[in-house]
Amino acid sequence: ASSKKQWYQRRVREIKKTGEEISGKHEDLKTLISSLSALSMTETSRKILDLKFWCNFLEILENAPAGSIDDLLSAGMNFAIGSESLKTFGVDVTSRLIEMCGERKLAAPLLNRVLEKCPNSQLAEDKGQFAALLKVIKQRPSVEDENLSTAIKLLARTTAESVQARKWVVKYKILEALMQILDENTVVKGTPKSAAAVISNSALVCGHCFLDEALCKKQEPEVVDLFLKHAKAEKGLVIQQNAAIALARLAKSSPILLERLRQTRGLEILHSRY
Repeated sequence: ASSKKQWYQRRVREIKKTGEEISGKHEDLKTLISSLSALSMTETSRKILDLKFWCNFLEILENAPAGSIDDLLSAGMNFAIGSESLKTFGVDVTSRLIEMCGERKLAAPLLNRVLEKCPNSQLAEDKGQFAALLKVIKQRPSVEDENLSTAIKLLARTTAESVQARKWVVKYKILEALMQILDENTVVKGTPKSAAAVISNSALVCGHCFLDEALCKKQEPEVVDLFLKHAKAEKGLVIQQNAAIALARLAKSSPILLERLRQTRGLEILHSRY
């Protein structure tokens, strides 16, 4: 038992020594990243190095050799498990990872894991994220693309609670991009889960934004047709409920849109299903 304790104490000292070397200005970042990748595999190492890793993550990422970036992102996937420090550094990390979506395959999975640790209120305060999100969405990837799915999931989280986030979605014309996704895609039973999530979350974000009555009154009558198409989806699909909520908010805020809903027998459809 004594030898095991001594081994553990020696191991902790070694880990702490590595922690002292964690810096984006390290003379051999390739070796440092390789060490961090190996250390990230154990819970003890992650707990000891949690603060140092995330405090220096962006600087290391900025200066890392191109061939070591995937190793760093992979280490980040592990260090994110049980991390307390991401509550402090997660917002800044999130912004950079959004920019990397499409460039690095591990960026989106790591972003998803980091988001689990970030309070929605903090995410909503970072307007730089919304410009980065628009860039991802405007690339017009397939609705099955993981980068797009992650970006819209982030929008759904922040707009659910933050008025400011909803304003930025409108300001940066993300709302228009989401409605284009809804215009070009539909969900039926058998639609791949990832694609269905993108389309359903697009409707959800729109519904959050339509809590703003002034925004609803600016919408053209055709917007009713768009969301009614999705509200008519097969019963039980998430898109149906999200589209119906968006329609209800539009109709409540605008007599013109309410009349359009009547003309298209949308009220009957909504009443028959809810």
